Formats: sequence, C-alpha cells, structure tokens
Amino acid sequence: MRHLSLIVAITIGFAFSANTSAQSTTSDRPFDLTFGKAFWGAMLPEYTIGEDADGGSAYRDDGDTLGALWELKAVRRFLWTRTSVETKAFYGLARANSNKGPTDLDVPNPITGASSALTSGRSHLDADVDHYGFDFALRDTWQTRVGGLSAGCGFSYMAFDQDFKLEYSGDRLFKESLDSDFVGGKAFVGWEGYVLDRASNLDLTFGFYDMDADYTFTGGSIAGSRFDEISRTSGTADISFTTRGMINGRVVGFTTGAMYISRIAAIERNAAGVAVLGTDDAVTIRAMFEILL
Repeated sequence: MRHLSLIVAITIGFAFSANTSAQSTTSDRPFDLTFGKAFWGAMLPEYTIGEDADGGSAYRDDGDTLGALWELKAVRRFLWTRTSVETKAFYGLARANSNKGPTDLDVPNPITGASSALTSGRSHLDADVDHYGFDFALRDTWQTRVGGLSAGCGFSYMAFDQDFKLEYSGDRLFKESLDSDFVGGKAFVGWEGYVLDRASNLDLTFGFYDMDADYTFTGGSIAGSRFDEISRTSGTADISFTTRGMINGRVVGFTTGAMYISRIAAIERNAAGVAVLGTDDAVTIRAMFEILL
C-alpha cells in the first residue's frame, strides 16, 4: 500500500502545471481526473486442504470471488504534441466464506504434515483477497479518419494479498497468507472515437512482470509458524472499453474490462499435505462506473 502514495504526488503535479490545449479526438480538456467504482471479480487459483468424512476437501475455496474496486485516474495532454501522460491508482477487495458441518475432518499441519482428526464440529473458511497498485504511462495519439489511434508504454505495479483463515467449532486452526507483488512494464495500443454519438475508447494492454510472493503460516490450535517465498516472471493481457456521456451536466462513463495473468503464486500440497509454493494462471474482470471530477 505504501506505493500508492506516489500517485498522489504525480496527480497534484499535473493539476497545478501550466494550462495547455488538449490533443485528443474526443476531448478538448488538457487535464482529466476521474474517479470510478467497479464491480470486480477475481478468478484465482483454488485453495484446498484436508479431507472430510465423505472423502471430499475439508476446506476448499474455488478462488472465484466477487467484490468492489475503486480507481483514481489522471490524464494530462500537451499542446501541439501527440503525447499524453496517464497515471492510475486502484484498490479492490473481495471476500468469500464457506461453512460445513457438523462433520468429521482430517486436516494436516501445513508445516509438518502431521494429521489432526476433528470430530462432530462445524468448519468455517474465510478467503479474502486485496488487490491494489498503480500505473504510470506515456501515450502518443494519431488522429485519423477512423478516430484516434494510439500506442504507449509505462511502469506498472500491482499486488494480490490473500488470506485463508480456517476455523472448527469456533476455534481458529491456523491462517495461511500469500502476498504476490508484480513489478514491471506494460505496452498498449488503443483507439478513441465515437460509438452511438458517445465518446469512447478501447485499449489492449500487454504487461511483463517480475512476481515475488511471500507465504506465511500462522498457527492456532494447529500450531507452528513458517515463512517461504517464490519468484517468477509473469505476463498479462488486458482489454478495456470505456464509453462516456452527460448526466445532469456531469461527464460520466462506464468501463468494462478483463485481465489475464499467465502466472500467479498458488498454495499447493505435497503427498503429506505440507504446503509448497507453485504457480497457476488467473483472470480478473470489472464493470466500472466513473465520473469526471
């Protein structure tokens, strides 16, 4: 979260810089600051551990969760050039929980693999994910007969902080946390113009990241503590479409988009049930309403 403070300084700098004329096929504003709130969904790797009396998973989260996301975006356009500067900061969260019981469970210690037999109780799993980050990018736009065609590149940081809290009959068994940080760059191509007389833009973005993930085990009635880490490279592909209009004299917009992540950290289990770190792919989706401030 400490990285998000950088976006504030950048945005303030743009806001108080000298006035210029806009370079855009759809806007005559030299500076745009928008705030958006989105319905946000994450399809992350599955989480499972242990067995129940029927041979199924004692605790399981399929990784598909719905939540909310907030975004602040600034765009600065420059006089007599094709260039604009864009910054964006965002924070999203999603929460999921599952209950089972009364049931008997067999849950291994994620550190040692030692089995714990739990009888005649109710299980509860909280699976939480926080997603946040910021982008800083340069874009060049060329006005054509079919609208504005653009291309650009920039720096990108994003993170996924996941917590899995396991309880049985009201007692905390343990918590596993997996925090994945992505640091890298992105390149994109875009189009802007009018769709049904509404100013619109379409962006296709590709990212390349160094992913560093930290795993933490915090014991409860199943005791112990452990820290582990994994580093990998990862790629992303993101598509986003925005259309804007006027409501009560204010510019409002609606954005839909999806991002594919080729590699994100995942908690896996060996034959004894001990936690090991691996990777899997993931997808996020969003449907956002935004307002020009």
